Amino acid sequence: PAFASAAGNADSPERDAQLVYCLDPVHRADLLTAAVRLGLLKANATVSPEQWAKDKGDDFGRACAALMAAESDSPGTAAQAKGANEDSWFMGLVKQFPLLLLGALLPLAGQSYERVSSQRRELRQELGARESAYRMAVREYLTAYEEDERADYSAVRAARDALAVALSRVPGPAVRRAAAEELAEGLPLAEPLPHSGGQYLLDTATRTHDAAEVHASVIARLQALPRLNRGLMYWGWRTVRTRPDHAGPVAAAGASGGGE
Repeated sequence: PAFASAAGNADSPERDAQLVYCLDPVHRADLLTAAVRLGLLKANATVSPEQWAKDKGDDFGRACAALMAAESDSPGTAAQAKGANEDSWFMGLVKQFPLLLLGALLPLAGQSYERVSSQRRELRQELGARESAYRMAVREYLTAYEEDERADYSAVRAARDALAVALSRVPGPAVRRAAAEELAEGLPLAEPLPHSGGQYLLDTATRTHDAAEVHASVIARLQALPRLNRGLMYWGWRTVRTRPDHAGPVAAAGASGGGE
């Protein structure tokens, strides 16, 4: 949050870091994906990231800060590049030595299994870190809101945006991506709580009641998060289960409930 706040200054080192990082060709696509996820751009919008940064500096800063936060704990690409090189080397070897195919398949299967397991662990760690940050920001904000209706909301926005971007990276199958998208869009506290009811400021008792309700909704919403870390067999079963009645993947994933 402090970085996002400081980056709002067009002449700050933080904003310079955002421009260098998010306008890099490697990160442009992720920047636009983050902007769409946060509702700052439409999915079919055609816009130059540089021009968008100039015209909508605050929106650019928010999307870039969320992207940088989401990627701060993300795994690097070295392992993936290594895996691709190994696969390429393996295919060349098979073409030259067909008799080695059977012996090479066994270690390849082991590497594939380890890579999938590693990706699942990394996803679980990233989502867990973003969830914890969001929970803490919500708790601190609601506690402060009970005492002051104008409590600082910026930490909640930053943590919620980072969690939403992390959820946008949840891999397939489609039913799991749909469940992650539905969860991200429904995260509570998209905006600060109201500080007045009509013409009058809300009293402490009303704010305390509202804060308790919001906190309960946050806890209930985040209960769906651990299901995203389940294996491909579970999500394959969820996909098959949705086919007979042609139900939507989001509804089917949400209906799995805590009893499964």
